[in-house]
Amino acid sequence: MSGRGLKLVLAPALALLPAIALGQDPIVEHRELHDGVDRPITDLSGSGDSSSIELNPAMINSVAGLDVTLLGYQSTYAFARGTGFGAFASANLGWGFALGFGVQALEPGFRGASFDPDIGHNRSATKLSFALALGRGEWGSFGIGVHGIRSGGTILRTPQVDLGGVIRMTNYASLGLVTRMAPAGLRDPSFRPTLDLAGELALRPLGNHWVELAGGLTARVDQTGGRGFATFDTDDLLPYGRLAVRYQGIELAGQVERVQADRLDENTLALLGSTTALRGSVALSVAWDYGVVGIGMHSGLGPSVDGIAYKARFSTKKQGRVHWGRQLDAEKFELAKIGDQRTLIAVLGRLERAERAGERAVILIDADGFGMSWGAGQELREALRRVRDAGGHVFAWVEQPSLRDYWLASVAERVYTHPAGGFDTVGIATRRLYFKDALAKVGVQVEAMHIEEYKSAHENFTRSDRSEFDAEQRSALLDDTWATVVHDIAQARGLSQSEVRELIREAPLGPARAVEAKFADEVMHRDELLAQLSEDLGVEVKLGKFPRIDPAQDTWSVEPYVAIVLIEGSMIDGKSRFIPLVNIIMTGAETTVATLQALRRDPACRGIVLRVDSGGGSAFASELIWREVQLTHTAWQTQPRTSPPIVVSMSDVAASGGYYVAMGTDLIFAEPLTVTGSIGVVMMHFDVSGLLDMLGVTVDRIERGGAGVEANTIWQPWSDEQRVKVRAGIERTYDLFLDRVSSARGKTKPEIDAIARGRVWSGQRAKALGLTDREGGLREALAELGKRSGRARFGELELRVLPARPTLLQLIVRGGGSLIVDSVDELVAKRSDEQRAKLPLAIEHVLARVNLSLLYLPQDQASTIVSGEFLVE
Repeated sequence: MSGRGLKLVLAPALALLPAIALGQDPIVEHRELHDGVDRPITDLSGSGDSSSIELNPAMINSVAGLDVTLLGYQSTYAFARGTGFGAFASANLGWGFALGFGVQALEPGFRGASFDPDIGHNRSATKLSFALALGRGEWGSFGIGVHGIRSGGTILRTPQVDLGGVIRMTNYASLGLVTRMAPAGLRDPSFRPTLDLAGELALRPLGNHWVELAGGLTARVDQTGGRGFATFDTDDLLPYGRLAVRYQGIELAGQVERVQADRLDENTLALLGSTTALRGSVALSVAWDYGVVGIGMHSGLGPSVDGIAYKARFSTKKQGRVHWGRQLDAEKFELAKIGDQRTLIAVLGRLERAERAGERAVILIDADGFGMSWGAGQELREALRRVRDAGGHVFAWVEQPSLRDYWLASVAERVYTHPAGGFDTVGIATRRLYFKDALAKVGVQVEAMHIEEYKSAHENFTRSDRSEFDAEQRSALLDDTWATVVHDIAQARGLSQSEVRELIREAPLGPARAVEAKFADEVMHRDELLAQLSEDLGVEVKLGKFPRIDPAQDTWSVEPYVAIVLIEGSMIDGKSRFIPLVNIIMTGAETTVATLQALRRDPACRGIVLRVDSGGGSAFASELIWREVQLTHTAWQTQPRTSPPIVVSMSDVAASGGYYVAMGTDLIFAEPLTVTGSIGVVMMHFDVSGLLDMLGVTVDRIERGGAGVEANTIWQPWSDEQRVKVRAGIERTYDLFLDRVSSARGKTKPEIDAIARGRVWSGQRAKALGLTDREGGLREALAELGKRSGRARFGELELRVLPARPTLLQLIVRGGGSLIVDSVDELVAKRSDEQRAKLPLAIEHVLARVNLSLLYLPQDQASTIVSGEFLVE
């Protein structure tokens, strides 16, 4: 932009600043030899860049990675000073240590042939700078800067030393302090040694970098002849104030400052005396990821613009972007890679961005092999539907889809398939494996007590076939799922429900038949897919992944975030466990309790979603987690401004103990196909005495204290007396469970007992019974947290999935768990690089149908757990 164009744009902002009338004695800014290239905005405590070594060396510790800044200033008023060029570089080396370097070529004299009566302090020179900063930039740091001046190959003075400090007061205030010492013992007697004492307070009223207000004061003390403060007066106090507004990589800043000035004779330009002047400036900069360019101007000394400043900055840390990138490519989603809550949440986040992109979004889903169940699938399908509703395009590719895969694919506007593929849309079922007879062959028996008749988690080990009550509840889940799937496919493909049911009975379908029956739109090879998409959209399409755009550093301290606390797999006492090769996930009460306690103490946490995908586990673990959820909810109710709200989002399964923990808060979201309820208790006892007999092993016991000493061992069956005690124990646990549910749901214990008794429900029926509150998933839960937090732009906060899951390498090297806090995209990026070991197909099918984490629960302990076989296939 030319200087004239810039004046036209920024003139209204400068119109109120004083100008020097023609015909009056000129007023020029008073500068010292060590003053560097002039700049429109002075920043001692805000964001900073590598050029901050000239203003406050402590600030380079707030600049991430490597940073290079170029500054230029050209005076346009004949009697303005400050022209020059500077190049600065800084490196944040970590461990609270940063270095900075700078070189400036100064041409501060008057423009043209005008004689500068103070040329001794405004001669052409080179300024060299070095800075060192120590501390944590997000909280505070200390820095030292050393500067030297050379002119014509001669060192003009001994180095100037700057001492600076920055103190960050959370995300709302920052204080910067600087002492600039120009030492005595100078080689140039005309140089005036000065001591500058400067301080600045910057405020961010919104807690982020969008709006920044700052005010500062510099006291310049002339040390010539050792006068010190003896001649100090109010003209040596130089206050200033600035305002910066930033959004999406654009920054508009303005500053008004008082400067020391000299009055010159209008005819001879002789120095008449010193005075002060009010000068204003405005600057505009734009960022594009790793680069920033800016332009600004000063006004106030002359009749118009005093000078124009230019700036360019390059950094290894993204600085924002002036607008969102155009999403021209088609983004591909492989649903087979979605296997747990972490990968699901990451994909939901990507679809949220696609929805915001509207008609620019083009999505291709590879639907074969979706790794989760119907509740998670329903949440994913709704997210895809919203992309289409927002004007985006969703296409699906299938080769050998199951009915669940095809149900997800049917939401697309067009479904493509392979000539050698087939639609295995053969219906849905629930399956259970029973091990009673197999265990009996090796002399092992399992005895169970349960409350009540629908509590069937034990039946894999205690029966050879299903019970009447188990068949009833599994059939109800099957009916609900079947009705939803048929309705959704019929609606999406423009078919009647009877036609859909008939086509499913006819399956498997060949590709040609699928197209004929309107289950698919085109048959083609994989290499023809992009050409077909290009033809359908009328543009050339290629596949690509749209990376998350990292915003500029939004705060001085910790970024605000929303926590998603996962309750996955079986719930156990102690710490969480993860066995990667067989994908066994166990949520430990100790880990979850510590996570929630840490979130309550963290002022950066703006809300918590308790994301439940668990069939329960240890009753004691369920109680511990419930209590911590309740404490978190109560803290928000009593102190809503300082404590994060918490709500529950149920995914595939949130039953038994997974339902128990949800009773700690007042709002539960569940998908219609979520499996929930199972309010009941079970206790199992494994007896291997028959196996010992077969092996010829005998057990010798010497007891003290009664028959209950060996009650919980696997070496013998329960006695009649022990069965009475076990029954009494699980009845107490069940009564406590009913108490938690009745208190949370506003019902009496008899009312809850009537719909409890261990029975599982679909999310649709659970809502009708008052066991849940609203239909929806993570999106709806986050929206509710936004309302409860009362904070603007809540939806743009970072999501953190907790506790972070350790990688296989971490498990080997460090064991236990990891408390690393990662963003959703970082977590899914790590997972996408991992290759899961594949077991033989038959073994994988067995593991998929048996809740192996049951074996990790303590022997003879009350458990609130539901069998994994309730998932409909």
